[in-house]
Amino acid sequence: MKSVVASPARVAVLAVVLLLSACSVLQMVYSQAPRYVQWRSNVAHHFNAEQYSLVKAVVHRWFAWHRQDQMPRVAALLALAADDVRGPVSPALACERRQAYLGLAKQGLARAAPLAAAVMVRLGPEQLARVRTFYTDINNDFRDDYLADDPREQAELAADFMLKWGSWVYGDFSDGQRQRLVAEVMALPFSARTVLDEFQRFQRQYVQLLRDIQTQGVTAEQASQRLQAMVLDGIDPQEPVRKVQMQRWVQAGCAFASWFQGQTTDEQRAHAARTLSGWQADVVEIASSP
Repeated sequence: MKSVVASPARVAVLAVVLLLSACSVLQMVYSQAPRYVQWRSNVAHHFNAEQYSLVKAVVHRWFAWHRQDQMPRVAALLALAADDVRGPVSPALACERRQAYLGLAKQGLARAAPLAAAVMVRLGPEQLARVRTFYTDINNDFRDDYLADDPREQAELAADFMLKWGSWVYGDFSDGQRQRLVAEVMALPFSARTVLDEFQRFQRQYVQLLRDIQTQGVTAEQASQRLQAMVLDGIDPQEPVRKVQMQRWVQAGCAFASWFQGQTTDEQRAHAARTLSGWQADVVEIASSP
């Protein structure tokens, strides 16, 4: 989630992450999101003044669309989630909700890709080199934060990450819940290494696309199409082998979400319902703002 131009789908992800803020500051954070995306994109690419002006325009255009078009849909999904967390969540329901959010992400990507491509075709060789350095840096940071040689240690890092963000929804977790979560994470068919592999797959494709733009005259329209295909390959691949692999991961993830909800207490579920209802109200207000 580092750069809108480096990965337009991350804008949609960022919008979801912003919902993990306290209700009292959600609207303020969302209003500052375009500035953050502009800054992070600049860290990745080192834009010149003309490029940065274009980035600012396209980022604001995307967020204006997102606020009006997608935030009402996010509000509806949050209302469903607030009801879901009051009781058990089946793997089938978890997958159904995932599919709904995936649909929003695809719509956000379709809107973002042409805007990002308009910037990409204006980048130069020095910025391609900068992107490669940027990816090296963030991959190293990810390894430091989430990878470990010992499988249990790596699972503990993942569990701590989940509980950190999960506490925004459910409140505090017990030591016993953490230990059960670590054991369950170790049994999953994917890990932080899988996540890094997928990140790097996209990164290689993005660098190659920038190189092709500069050496083969790839147009903005062609760049937009390739960019969408690259991101979709990461979240909803159609190539048979990768499709089967992703389905396995998704099914395991849905079962994990169901298990996680099943480990929560009545108090935590009530806390989650209140939190999600508060977010839903804030999102409705954001969507209605001019």
